[in-house]
Parts: sequence; structure tokens; C-alpha cells
Amino acid sequence: MPKLSSQSILVPLLLATAVYLAAGRLGMLLAIPPGYSSALFPAAGIAFGLVLSFGERMLPAIFAGQILFHLSMSLSQSAGLNIDTISLALILAAIAVFQAAAAQRMIRHALKDRLVLDSNRDIFYFFLCTVVVSLVSSAMGVTALRLMGRLSGAESDSSWLVWWVGDVLGVITTTPLVLVLFARPADLWRSRRFNVLVPLSLCLLVVLVAFLFIRDRETQKQQLEFRLEAQRMSQNIQNRLNSNADVMDNIERLFSSSKHVEREEFATFVQHALRGNPAISLLTWVPLVRHAQKSAFERSVELEGYPGFRLTEKDENGRYQPARDRDEYFPMRYLQPYNSPPDLAGFDLGSVIRHRNAIEDARDTNQITATDPMLDERGQKVVMLYVPIYLRGHAISTPAERQEAFDGVAAGMFRVADMIQETLSAQEKNDMLIKFYDLSYPVSNGVFIDTIEWSDPAFQFQSTIHFGGKQYAFLVQASPLYWKTHVSWVTWSAMVGGLLFTGLFGAYLLMTSAHTYNVEALVKQRTAELHESEERLSSILDHAAEGILTCNTSGLIQSANPSAEALFHFPPGSLKGRQLFSLFPEERAQKTLHQHIDAITNTDSTSTMPKANRVEIRARQRSGDDIPLELAMTRVSLGTQTLLVIILHDLSEIKRADKLKSEFVSAVSHELRTPLTSIRGALGLLKGGVAPNIPEQAQKLLDMANDNAVRLTSLINDILDFEKLEYGGMQFHAEDHIVQHLVNQSIDANLGYAENFHVNLELAQQQLPDLWVHVDAQRFVQVLSNLLSNAIKFSGQRARVDVRLSMRGEWVKVEVQDYGIGISDDFKSSIFQKFTQAEANSARKYAGTGLGLSLSKTMIEKMGGKIGFKSEEGHGSLFYLLLPLIPPPDQRNPKI
Repeated sequence: MPKLSSQSILVPLLLATAVYLAAGRLGMLLAIPPGYSSALFPAAGIAFGLVLSFGERMLPAIFAGQILFHLSMSLSQSAGLNIDTISLALILAAIAVFQAAAAQRMIRHALKDRLVLDSNRDIFYFFLCTVVVSLVSSAMGVTALRLMGRLSGAESDSSWLVWWVGDVLGVITTTPLVLVLFARPADLWRSRRFNVLVPLSLCLLVVLVAFLFIRDRETQKQQLEFRLEAQRMSQNIQNRLNSNADVMDNIERLFSSSKHVEREEFATFVQHALRGNPAISLLTWVPLVRHAQKSAFERSVELEGYPGFRLTEKDENGRYQPARDRDEYFPMRYLQPYNSPPDLAGFDLGSVIRHRNAIEDARDTNQITATDPMLDERGQKVVMLYVPIYLRGHAISTPAERQEAFDGVAAGMFRVADMIQETLSAQEKNDMLIKFYDLSYPVSNGVFIDTIEWSDPAFQFQSTIHFGGKQYAFLVQASPLYWKTHVSWVTWSAMVGGLLFTGLFGAYLLMTSAHTYNVEALVKQRTAELHESEERLSSILDHAAEGILTCNTSGLIQSANPSAEALFHFPPGSLKGRQLFSLFPEERAQKTLHQHIDAITNTDSTSTMPKANRVEIRARQRSGDDIPLELAMTRVSLGTQTLLVIILHDLSEIKRADKLKSEFVSAVSHELRTPLTSIRGALGLLKGGVAPNIPEQAQKLLDMANDNAVRLTSLINDILDFEKLEYGGMQFHAEDHIVQHLVNQSIDANLGYAENFHVNLELAQQQLPDLWVHVDAQRFVQVLSNLLSNAIKFSGQRARVDVRLSMRGEWVKVEVQDYGIGISDDFKSSIFQKFTQAEANSARKYAGTGLGLSLSKTMIEKMGGKIGFKSEEGHGSLFYLLLPLIPPPDQRNPKI
């Protein structure tokens, strides 16, 4: 990977930071209630792709991008910037860097630094590393959040699962897109831009659009369910407050229906209401006492058993003191329950502005009126409700009439927070966060209850509660516990299922695109190799010394190399398109050519390709001269087309040389035979004793000369036989014979030779019928005698040579077995070639010419038979002849 300067890498780092931040924010746009967590965090996939493409130099960009992402989320949630927020951002950024670096090293190690993802194994390891690294990073992140107090123990498991799923799905859907754009090798990944980038992006887009649609539908459904439940809660609270207001209405009816209500009567009447409403702090009767009635009122209360009763008020320090003179007083006379603070008895509510205003509002409107929020003796926020009491029989239609008939108020002190808490069930308290406050009062003092720590406008409900002639706001918001029982599994399933499909689709695209790339590369390579091969083949054909033609099965010439054109004296390119048979005008030549072409073309195409058929034939040049050729023909299948390849070898020089050789050998052989016969005769006479008294030393020389003359005569005869065989001079007169007679004849002819070597020559006795063969008796005896003489020579002194006859189906087999020196492995392949012997000095040691076996093979094959051998060096040899059996004369069909 090339090194970059600090200036040149700064821009890519800034761009990578911006892309990471944007991907993180995009993931939050795909958040799913509850908790607004996301099942897709593409920033993790961006980080993986960057480090896999550019290496660990991208880690600073990931670190900076994660910090900016976390801080931006904190600001958007109104959390503000503080030491905890910044510290958490640094920790999460370090975890993101660790995750990316660990993934890069693990994936490259698993793939052996071969980042092509073109096999099931590589893609499996890629996903496995993703899962493992994401498990570690999500566990570290959740642990950090717990230690910093951002997560409770109950929330850790779900948060860890969401974190892990989001990272895994983000990687498997986003990392391939980054790799396609930037990964190496560039040629491979660039070839995937259309095959992977476009369909994978479209698939991801479709999944995200479908997810957003499903999420919106599910969100609307959740919002409706939440709103219905919040409305029910609001209605229950309204009903509860109305029932408490009904208590005040009932007290008003008590006073309206009675001329005078005694203290005990009041206590008895309100006792039931107090027992059923623990949120009521006290109930009291507050009469209107004018200044002129003050003394009489105080004395009447004293007479009821409350000595020293006086109207009181509070000074600036909150201590009770006698009420100052004023036109009207509103003292609390009847107090229930009995354990109410004793100082409240006789307290003039008119001395407090909020109470006096509420009493006057109640008097003038003939409605229950509530005071502003205030603190009771125990520091709890309460409101006082006042219901007006009018004198019986007075008109109260107008405010003036009401003021004239006004007799006092029934008052009740209510703990609003307790009333609300008593209304809510335990489930509602866990599922819902609430806020209840007086709309007409400052928020800080008018709030009765508030459990909402952060605002969620999407899942928040607000209603107006009427109580005591005042309006109160009731705000409801879903709690984290609410979402645990209201999880949108449809949305989660759609998101996770769609993203998993996208990831698997991406893996499939990677594999198919890699396969396509490899196939295209292979095609290019094979095309180049084919082009090179064609050029090489063309060069070989152009420079080949032999003529080469190709033609179809109809004999139409498809191509001809320069040597073929020169052979037939045709200009370059003029042989193509001609008929092959026009080059061989003789009827015999055309017949031979047709037979060989038919033999090749009729061979089963599914069988092994036949070897080239060779045939000697005469062709005619353009000048009209005939030339002898050797044709080697074979078939070549090219798809559905079958071609014949014909190699032309000019035999003109060979034929001239063979003719000269034959003439030379014939002349030499005949010229040598006459003087050699005379020499052998003279030597024979001398050995026979014609000249007596020959010295011993001269006798040895005479024996040596006679032996070499015999050997030379044998060599000349063999050479003449070969000359006759090769050029058709040797005649075969085949007749029907019993093979046993011919074998005995050969053995008898070689018994004297065997005695000279002290070798026992035996025919194995077997019970066989007469076996008839059709052979030339003289040539067969010559072949078998050659095998017997060889066996005798190579057996050694006092050895044994066995001759056996047997039947092998429709063949008769004649075996000659010796137990002599055997044949070496190196010599077995050339034993039937001319002038060959197992050792260089064998000719001298065993007086051989090296032509016997070659002659034997040619002659036995001319008679329709076969020759073969088996041998093991040092353990002797077995030569055998195979001849086709013919029926005996009495079993043959008579001639018609």
C-alpha cells in the first residue's frame, strides 16, 4: 500500500469522518420504538469498509466521526455538553476504533490477505468475523454505559442485543458497498460496481423504504393505542376529581336543606366522604361573620365547648394572632377530621388573599371555586375548594342577590397528587410518566406531580382537567417499562428480515460477480493462449518440411501448408477448395484413398481417437509427373465438424535409395556366394583329411576359417531372404499340414546341432488330436528351427530345451522353452529388429547374425500367425508361435 504524505491524507480523513458521521445520523433516522434504537447502524459498515480498503490509517477518521456523532446526538436530545457527555463520547469512539481495527486484522488473517470474497469459505469467514467482533464491541459499549450510569441493569440485555444486531446488519449491508468502491485488487472490485453496487443499493433502498412505511404504520398504531390509554387515564382522573367535588356539593345540599346544621350533624355527614377519599385533608364549615357579629360569634362557639375561642390570622412570620378588625370574617368553625390542627379552628380565611378571592368568586358565581396551589401544614401541595351556602328562601339569580343571601362556604382541602396517584393502577404507574399542573399558575409552584424527565413529543398526550372552576394540564408520556410490553415486533421483523435478505443478497452478488470476473479473466487468458497457439501452429505449418492438408469428409481441401503446395507444384493458396481425389488420378490410388478415409470417418466418435492410418500411394503433380507418397491420415473433431488431417511424405528419394540398396545387396550377395562356396568346399576338404599331416596349430586356424565361412554363408542367405521379403521376391506356398509333423521335422533337423552343445531337445508328450494349419512348410520349419537353434545356443552345456504344443481357442500354440541366460529388460523392446543381439559381443560368442528373429517375425506374420516371447534375465526364455487352426479335411465343406 503506497505511503501518503500528511497533507494528502488529511482530505481523505476529513471526508471519511464526514461520511461516518452522516452514516451514524442516518442510522438514527431508522430508529425503532421502543427507546428509538436502530436495527441498522451503517456507520459500523463504513468503518469496516474503510479499514479493509485503506488500512489502519483510517482509524483517526473513525475516532473523530464517532465523537462528533455522539456529541451531535447529545445536543439533539438536549442533554448538553458536559464532562460526562464528552467522556462517554471518547470511550465510545475508542470502542469503535477497536472494533474496526480488530475486524480488519481478523478478516485479513482469515482470508490470508486475499480480499476478494469470491468463495463460500471467504464469505463465511467474513460474516463470522463480523459477528464475533460486533459481540465484543457491543459488550464493551454496554458495560461502559452501565458504569457511567446511562443504563440500568434491566436495560443492559436489550441494549446489548440491539447494539450487536445493528452493527452486524450495518456491516453486512454497507461494507460490500464500500469495498466495491475502494477495495483492492481494483480490477476485481471495479468489475463489481455494476453487478454488485447497483442491485445491492437498490435492494437496500427498497428494504429501507418498506421499513419506513411499516414503521410509520406501526408507529401510528402505537400512538393510537397510547392515546387511547392516556385518554382513559385522563378521564379516570377527571372522574375522580369530579367525585371529590361532589363531596362539596353534598355538603352544600346539607346546609341548604337544614335551617341550622349542628357540629355533630356536620361531622356525621362528612364522615363517609373522609373515609372514601384519603386525599381530603379536611372539611369545614366557614360562615360569614360581619364585624358587628364577631363578639357574638366567638361567645356562641365558646358555649359549644371551646373556651377561649377567638378569630385568628397569621402574622408575617406565620404565627397565629387575633384577627384584626375588618368588615367581614370567614372563620373555620366545623373542622373534620377531629385530628385537624387545632390552630385552624377560628382561623379567618378572609385574612389570606387567595382564600378571600376564591370565597368571593364562589359567592358571586354560585360555583365551586378552587384556590391556587399552596402548601399544607406538612409541606404537601393542596388546593381548597369552596362551595357557597345561601340563606334559605332568598333569591340568588343575580350576583347582587347572591351577595345579599350569602351565608358562608363549605370548604375542603384536597391533596391533588394523592388524588391522581389513587386513581392510577400499579400498571399505569409503571407504564406511564405523568405531569399535572395548574395552567394559570407559575409552573414551578403550580406543578402537583411530575415524573417526566425527558420529553418525547411523538408519544406524549396532554389533556385539560377541570376542577373547582380552574383548568389543570394532565401530561402523559410512555415510560421505558411501557415499551417492554409494547415492542413493535412487526417493525423489528421487517427491518431485521429485510436487512438479512440484503446481506445474503450481497453475498450472492459477490460470489456471482467474482465468478463472472474469473470466467472473463479465464476467457481472456484462453483467448490469448488460443491466439498464441494459432500463431504458433500457423508458424509450424508454414515452416514444416512435410506437406500437411486438411479436408472435410467429402474430400474438399480446407487448408494446405506451403510444403504441400510446393510438393504438388501449386501456387500459394491454390490448393484450398480443390478435391483431394484430383491429386490422385489413378483408379487404384483413389480406391485405396477411399478405403482409408471410410475407415477413419466410420470410427465411433465416442471411442478413443484412432491412430494415424499410413498408406503408400502415388500422386500426380501439377506438371503431370507421378510421385510416390506416404499418407498419414487421422480424424479431428472440432465441435460438430469433422476434419481429416493428412500428412504427406515424399518417398521419391527413399524409393531411389531402396532400389540402389537392393541392387547393391543383390549384386554383392550373388557375387560373394560363388567364391564363398568354393572357399567352404576347400576348407571342408582340408578338414575332412584330404591333406594329411596338417600341424595342430594350422588345424586350429583351419577350423576357425571354416566356422567363419559357414557364418558368412548364413549371413548372406539371411540378407537375401530379407531382400526377397521386403521387395516381394520371396514366394510362399501355403498348404494344409498337421502341425505336429512340422514340429517333429524341425526337432529332427536340429538334433545334431543340439548334440554339439550337449543340449537335450525334447517335445512334451500331450494327448492332442491332429492340429491342422495352412502354412508354407519350408518357411514354418525355418522359423521354428531358428527358435530352436537360439534356445540351444543360449542354454549352456548339458541343459534342456522343451518344446510344447497346445490349443488356445481357434489357435495352435507352439512354445520353445530354454533355461539359459534369458533376455535383459533393456533389450526386450528391440529383440525383433534387424541386426540386434542382447550383447555387443554376442555375434562373436554365439556365432549369430542378428537377423534370425526379425526374419522369423516377418515370415510367420506373412503366414497369418504371430510370434511372441516371455523372459526373465538369468532364468531362461520362452518363445511361442501362434497359428490359426483350420478344420480337418473330413470336416470341411465340400466344394460345389
